[in-house]
Amino acid sequence: MGTRKPSDFNAAAKFTYGKYTPKSYNNSTTSSPQLIAEEDGATNTTPLSIKTIAMDGSASPNGDDFDRVALSIKLNSKKKAMTILPEEAVGLLIAQVKKSVRDEFVKDFSESELANESSNGGDNGEEEEGEGGESYMDLPPAFAIPGWATLDSTVEALIDAAGSSSGCGPSLHQRSIAACVGALVPPVGMAPKGAPAPAGSKLQQLLSETMKSKDAAAAKEEAKEAALARRDPGQVDPFVPLVLLAGVTMEGIELTAVQITKPQGPDKELHCPFGNINVISSVCYAYGGDDPLSMVPKAMDELREQIGIAVPESEEPTAIVTYGSVGSQKKLAKAVTSVLTKYGKEGKDSDDWDGWDEDITIVSTDRGCVSMGLAVLAASVHGRVKLVVSVKGTDDKLRPKAKLGVAVQDVATCAVAVSFNYFGGADNKWTEPKVIFDFDRRVPAGPYQIDFTAAECAAHLANGGKGIEDEVELIEKAKNLEGSRGIPDREAAALKCRFRLYQKTSRGDDDSEWIRVGNDMKPLSMEHSQKDEGESGDDNMVAIESAVLEISLSSVGIITTKLITNGETIVQATKSARNSKLLRWGTMLGSVLFIGGFLVKSYVEERIFERDTQRVLAYYKHAAANSFHDGDERQARYLVWKYKGKKDALWRRLEAKYGVPVKHAWEWDDEEEDGAKDDDEAAEDLDDGEEDEGKGEEL
Repeated sequence: MGTRKPSDFNAAAKFTYGKYTPKSYNNSTTSSPQLIAEEDGATNTTPLSIKTIAMDGSASPNGDDFDRVALSIKLNSKKKAMTILPEEAVGLLIAQVKKSVRDEFVKDFSESELANESSNGGDNGEEEEGEGGESYMDLPPAFAIPGWATLDSTVEALIDAAGSSSGCGPSLHQRSIAACVGALVPPVGMAPKGAPAPAGSKLQQLLSETMKSKDAAAAKEEAKEAALARRDPGQVDPFVPLVLLAGVTMEGIELTAVQITKPQGPDKELHCPFGNINVISSVCYAYGGDDPLSMVPKAMDELREQIGIAVPESEEPTAIVTYGSVGSQKKLAKAVTSVLTKYGKEGKDSDDWDGWDEDITIVSTDRGCVSMGLAVLAASVHGRVKLVVSVKGTDDKLRPKAKLGVAVQDVATCAVAVSFNYFGGADNKWTEPKVIFDFDRRVPAGPYQIDFTAAECAAHLANGGKGIEDEVELIEKAKNLEGSRGIPDREAAALKCRFRLYQKTSRGDDDSEWIRVGNDMKPLSMEHSQKDEGESGDDNMVAIESAVLEISLSSVGIITTKLITNGETIVQATKSARNSKLLRWGTMLGSVLFIGGFLVKSYVEERIFERDTQRVLAYYKHAAANSFHDGDERQARYLVWKYKGKKDALWRRLEAKYGVPVKHAWEWDDEEEDGAKDDDEAAEDLDDGEEDEGKGEEL
């Protein structure tokens, strides 16, 4: 479902539907030769064939995200074949199942609200067309998806096929987790009144007994060590069992390792004996052939390696749970035992042996295990199966709060990669896929952010090849292309920038297994807001300076993207950057002048204050010598402060009081020097007069 072209089929689909796809069929661009011959009037006796159709109304597929693989079914030899999408066929089956479930529910619960709605239909219990005629379509479905099918296109097609008008979408879960929950559900049946609660499932009993014995042994060992060390025994960590889940069908194999914790008694939640399932790793392979069990050794080796990396302190698995049909479980158990026997022989002579051998218990389940577990998971999601706990509020009071009956920490069963192209989407210029979400990544994951800038794209474009791999070199070259002089280069590079998403569900280094998701994106291009009527295509695209792309991955492989940009073109962004730079420097300069002005003002005022203080001191020294104010610096500073901004009034009052004009300090010094000079000159003149008189007398 949802496949864009037959070449994107996984191994199982290629093996199953290969005979319906002619070898000469071009997977991406043309229609089936049989259908073309049929349109020309030739006789087509093939009842089923596969072709690619365009969902956007085009006459032929364009190799984009609007292409879909469709089934061409020959219902009558005298009429043309009917074309139907796989999701449409699945949608019909889902609708039929919903109706059957509704009918059985009404039959068993005749007094329910759903039964009353059904009784308002047409005669003989048949529903009338129109409003309420298909109320069963609002029933929320749940799906267990195998790990090798968790592709974005497949899961989205399944959601569309489930179609619900009530707005309540389907509940999607990994099939191995549904099997785990189903294996823990107690056996069906109620205990007689007064009798003890029925025993749990085989897996629950095994886990409970193992946890109890391991915890007792750990407590005994801790008590022994505490006695030898003469201290009180400490609290030991509870044993966390490791469980492997194995399932196989003709389409593929699933091996999943989980840790199960938080035991819950039947008084808390009967359907969920354990409250937490932590997935460690999930190894899934789609298989194209008649013997999917041949993949067991490879899958077991991969799972064992991943467990050793993720939880190296873990012991050997407590149990291996198989699910599926009875026949497939028997064959799978035999294949798993063979692999475990090999591990045991290889490891007994090794000091690093992890304990994996044929002694590990293999637990088989009922063929309805997955369905039962899926029902519990869906009921938990919709709040039908829940656990009520007491939570302390901000006022320190305990209040009841509902939580999920079982919490599941999933891991990704697919890998997601990205690829870049800076040359307008040229086929030979795409970079190698770079993994952003790898297998066994905790999901939901993201958002993973990728920054796009026109300057970096221009640097890649100018470098040629597939771009610049050295980040330091890229940053330096991008800086040289910033500014108004680099606008033409940045605009051309931004319009040529392309981005692509890939996804795969098979582990390994084979890049041919990557499947493209969606159309190629243009993160640095947007449609012009002033679009002319009839104008479309790349001619109406404008380049933007930068953008951020956020990518997220759900637990069942759905990829969501979100492009964040301010919508500024490169010219607008350059002007904004220039204005921002001018504003920044203007703000800095204004701040410097503002703060500097205060500093200068403070300095000048301090100098004037000191000058006027010395002026007052000099005045008292000359106008009121030997008085209390003569030499009193504190009084002088007080007067200057008191008459701040009114210095003329101070000088007038001093002159009026002492009758001496107020002068600056240096002016008094100049007068003293002038007076001393005049006295010296007068003394010299007196000496000269005495000499003259002496001479006269002498004369």
